[in-house]
Amino acid sequence: MRAIRIRTKVASTTLNLPELAPLVGHHVEVTVRDEGADAWPEGWFDATAGRIVDPDFVRPPQPPAQERSDFEP
Repeated sequence: MRAIRIRTKVASTTLNLPELAPLVGHHVEVTVRDEGADAWPEGWFDATAGRIVDPDFVRPPQPPAQERSDFEP
């Protein structure tokens, strides 16, 4: 599976995306998300001091926020 990232400003409900030409006729999943002012800039976390650089690091599974207990000092 390959992923294609297309960054564009939506100006109408009709999109012309020539990058998808190789995928015409294939079953694909398209996800659209708003990259508003609240989004972190691309690569921001990679440039953060103290980041984890171990390629084998995996974050342990986290319960949904509703199921977490309150912090107790």
